[in-house]
Amino acid sequence: MPKNSTFSGLVGLVFVMSSIGLSGCQVVKVKQQPLSVSLSNERDSILVRSRLSEATLSVLASTGQEPEDCTDNPDACLTKLRKVPQVIDEQYLAVGSELYLAKVKQLKDTPECHSPLEPEPFSTELAGLGNKIVRPVQAPVEVDLKPYYHCLSIQQDLLASSLRHAYAYLFYTEREPSQRLFDNRQVQVRDFYNQALVNLVTLINQTNKNYQFSNKKPFQLGDNTFYFYPYLSQDKSLPASTELVSAYDLNFRGLQSINRRDGFGTEFVSILPESAEKPAQSVNTYQVDKKASDTGNKAQAKNNIHQARYLPVTMVAQPRGHNIKEILQSHAFDVQIYNPYEYEKIDVDQKSYPLAANFSAPYGLWLARTDLAATAYRSLLGREDRLVAPHLYMLEPYNPNKRVIIMVHGLASSPEAWIRLTHDVLGDTILREHYQVWQVFYSTSMPILENRYQIHGLVENAFKQVDPQNKATASHDAVLIGHSMGAVIARLLMSNDDFENKALTDISPQIRQKLMAIPAVQQRFKMQALPEIGRMVLLSAPLRGTDYADRWFTRAIRKVIRLPKSFVDTIITGSQTANIDQQLLQTIHNISLTKVQNGPSDLSKKSDFTKLTQNAHIVAGLPYHSIIGNAKGDVSKSEMSDGIVSYNSAHLDGAVSEKIIEGGHSIQEKPEAILELRRILRLHLEKLGDVSPNPSKAEEPAT
Repeated sequence: MPKNSTFSGLVGLVFVMSSIGLSGCQVVKVKQQPLSVSLSNERDSILVRSRLSEATLSVLASTGQEPEDCTDNPDACLTKLRKVPQVIDEQYLAVGSELYLAKVKQLKDTPECHSPLEPEPFSTELAGLGNKIVRPVQAPVEVDLKPYYHCLSIQQDLLASSLRHAYAYLFYTEREPSQRLFDNRQVQVRDFYNQALVNLVTLINQTNKNYQFSNKKPFQLGDNTFYFYPYLSQDKSLPASTELVSAYDLNFRGLQSINRRDGFGTEFVSILPESAEKPAQSVNTYQVDKKASDTGNKAQAKNNIHQARYLPVTMVAQPRGHNIKEILQSHAFDVQIYNPYEYEKIDVDQKSYPLAANFSAPYGLWLARTDLAATAYRSLLGREDRLVAPHLYMLEPYNPNKRVIIMVHGLASSPEAWIRLTHDVLGDTILREHYQVWQVFYSTSMPILENRYQIHGLVENAFKQVDPQNKATASHDAVLIGHSMGAVIARLLMSNDDFENKALTDISPQIRQKLMAIPAVQQRFKMQALPEIGRMVLLSAPLRGTDYADRWFTRAIRKVIRLPKSFVDTIITGSQTANIDQQLLQTIHNISLTKVQNGPSDLSKKSDFTKLTQNAHIVAGLPYHSIIGNAKGDVSKSEMSDGIVSYNSAHLDGAVSEKIIEGGHSIQEKPEAILELRRILRLHLEKLGDVSPNPSKAEEPAT
């Protein structure tokens, strides 16, 4: 081989070796990545991805442990980790909490952890039954549940361990929570704590569906004992929860935002049992004659007034112990269940912390499960026999120290019409602390005067039920809000007018006089303002009727709307039991079948109802407000309309304020209307001296 060829080969070899050497030294390379990726890497954990958090991976890498091995066997991994002196308590506890959750997540993906049946009540007592259950199918099939229950048992221990490690990290390490205020790791560990507790409660629900979360009976979950202490109401009168639903797992399409309060604790919706005295079927309880007997009042109060059953609760689980070692070895947990309406702070180890809360979840879950929106349409068309008489729903446990807001919806509607306003009241700290919401549901196919009569009795019964002595703050200066047909009813609820002399003028004077002598008839034409109301707001109110009710398509719809049979039967039966002659009884029967119109027909400008009530007076001294929609653009007030109700029909002389808002008939959903309602509600509190005046917000004059 020529020398120059040998030399060239050596040079080439040196160049290649140099290149290899250089690339071997360059371990780190830099490239740009999206901000979302950087933030995700920094903040995500096993809760939202298939990998452990970067903080946990960093600790494991620095101690020479493999993530897969640690996920497979967290106990062995943590034992090794504890022996490394450079790993401080905070790192050890945070890693431990995440590893136990990662193991739970791994187990849930295994076949053994998938129930071979629909979820069945599980108890440790099943061990004595051979762990065999027969599934009812066409041919009986014997299913071995032992692997499934064994997996649940392992999950129980892992979740309890995760909870212990997270709790010790948060409250028993060298640094206090306030010193880690800006640490992403503390936020992650708080999430570990919350999800461990959510999963434990889910297991309790799965293993014993009839368990009540009360302080009467501890719950044994594997080797761990949970002692529940509900603090739902300061009067301690509420029953224990029969179901707890995680607020983290709920997503509501109808809510634009979620009203939360940041703090410590795990957010749930507590579902209380229905009153044992409330029958399942007898829900159409009408009042026939308020003065003849209080039987109807008591029946209505029992059947048609609903205490809050869907409550926001915040759960705090504390392993017993006074230091890290005692907490990690503890198998006893004290679990406090707080009502965040009444508790804003909690004490942990003699230090005070804000209590977390989710105020939106219970309201959304209640609306979703009751399905009142669909019921409203069925009721309008006479296709609903279950909920025809008016019902009143309290959205939180009764608080004697908070004013009441009563909301009455409009035609073919339900409490869902108030979802945005209610949501904003719950989200405004001042309003939430000083108001409680009662929502009325009624069949809009019923005659308006009859609905007024029934709702009047319903509201009075509700106040008497919660405050028989009429001494509580809640029984005075409530705010009544009505929309559309509900606004028409609201005005009559706050009137003392007597329509006896103007009603039923087309029958003989003798028969008419006898009719009006019957208390049940007289009470329906003689208005009586609710004494508990201190302010009223009317939205899109067709006080003088609407042309919309007389268009060809609405007339066609009115013809298919029929009065509820239960209502007609009640009127006839009530008349038969009264001490009246047969001629008068026949007259009442004829009137109920021919003269009594349905609710939509009452809204016609030409209806007898509109002619009778269009000039009804509001009781003297009551401040009231109007909110009116305008879908016609820049026109004079006489030409304004929301598409259904004209300005002239909705306008009320003497209103404290009148707000005209660009929009259609569902004006209560507009942000401008909600802001106006919030202003009025705040003004009401200021006038009563419940809150200090806001100097930056002067009282708005009528427009």
